Amino acid sequence: MKLRSLFPLALGSLLLASLPAHADSTEDILEMLMNKGVLTKEEVTKISDRRKSEKVADEESHKADIRPVFKDGIRLETADKSQSLGFNGRIQADYRYFDKNAAESADTFDIRRAFMTMQGRYYKYYDFNITADFANVANGSHLDEAYFGINWWDQARLRFGQFKMPFGMEQDTSDIFTEFQERALLDVLTPGKERGAMLFGNPTKGVFYGLATSTGRGKNINNTDNQVDGLDIIGRASVNFAQFLGNKDAVYHLGAGFSRGELSPNQVVAPTARTEARGVAFFTPTAFTHDNSEDLTRTRYGLELAVAQGPFKVQAEWMKHNYEGKTSLHQNFDKDIKAWYAAASWLVTGEHFADSYGSMGLFGRINPKKNFDIGNGTGTGAVLLSLRYSDFDGSDFAAGSGPVGSGNVAAGTATGAHAWTAGVQWILNPNTRLVLDYVDTKFTGGVARYTKSNNNATATADDERALTARAQFDF
Repeated sequence: MKLRSLFPLALGSLLLASLPAHADSTEDILEMLMNKGVLTKEEVTKISDRRKSEKVADEESHKADIRPVFKDGIRLETADKSQSLGFNGRIQADYRYFDKNAAESADTFDIRRAFMTMQGRYYKYYDFNITADFANVANGSHLDEAYFGINWWDQARLRFGQFKMPFGMEQDTSDIFTEFQERALLDVLTPGKERGAMLFGNPTKGVFYGLATSTGRGKNINNTDNQVDGLDIIGRASVNFAQFLGNKDAVYHLGAGFSRGELSPNQVVAPTARTEARGVAFFTPTAFTHDNSEDLTRTRYGLELAVAQGPFKVQAEWMKHNYEGKTSLHQNFDKDIKAWYAAASWLVTGEHFADSYGSMGLFGRINPKKNFDIGNGTGTGAVLLSLRYSDFDGSDFAAGSGPVGSGNVAAGTATGAHAWTAGVQWILNPNTRLVLDYVDTKFTGGVARYTKSNNNATATADDERALTARAQFDF
């Protein structure tokens, strides 16, 4: 190549090397040089190709660069986001005041949750989560969640370990984001966190499904062979019809859940139910001995509905437990527990619920239009008002309703309850909120027994009223 041919190429390369690596700027300069006769069309092509090669090589060399990210926690991630390691957590400091008939918790301050989570992603498709709960220790363990996932396709992802089972809209919604301090009365009917495996995903936008198998025995409890019961099958599916209609300001959510599994011999059949203020345990089931040669089957059904338009939302769920089998006296056993709630919420400051609705068919974080900033005297944060009615019916377990007329609930106690809960939340910023709830509960089918906090004497109550408050921070 002649010297005069090398000169324009070198000149063009030097000029381009001094410019930011933006495609538009590169093409504009090259075109200008060509129009002025400094470069020929062939020379422009060579310089452009060299520039592209250098850019690709530069991007490849920086893929593994690690950078800090401060959003929804503290996270270190590579430039290409294929690998990351992060830490987040939450603190929920509660206070509960009972006007009378205080339960064992009585008037008290409580660290409801103190979570610390380590989570990460490796090789783009593999993730993990390990969460410790330092406030509530179950079975001597601080473990809350521990799982890893394989995410080759959005339509079909896999998860293994201990995690929330796919059942119940309010239960599967993080407690950080719920409209009330505590979940509704039916929450006790959900599987919650258990050990198992799950297949889940989004076949198309607006549609979610999850199908899991678990021990069926709750958090931090294994299922061993000598327990003679099998695994639970648990599933949930939901659809947001507003997505199909192209309405980004609304949510028209419909979902359903199903679970089925066998219970082990002498296992307490039904769950204990507690008021939404975490006061009286009003429904106290007793162990039921069934025929070991026959299966005792627990089947759970759930329906969920949510309609949100702008700052308004209504949400409702219905659940049913069915227990079916034979007693040790070979008598048929077939009993139900039913519960439901309906709630209405209003974001007074105008934020939209649709902005917080995610791919798993759940509502998440509310971001105020303007965060409260006392230093600058600007911003109000977000204000949320909510009202909920809950009902729990375990009357099938009342004395005289079961085999040989004994029932399967502690003698003289209630078999149900219904409650009104009114709540207000002040969301100062996406990570900080203050909560105040008033809960009025009436017991049905009998009275609720509780232990007095001053002398440990047993007493009864036909209702409970409580004022609860929470200060919450998560990062």
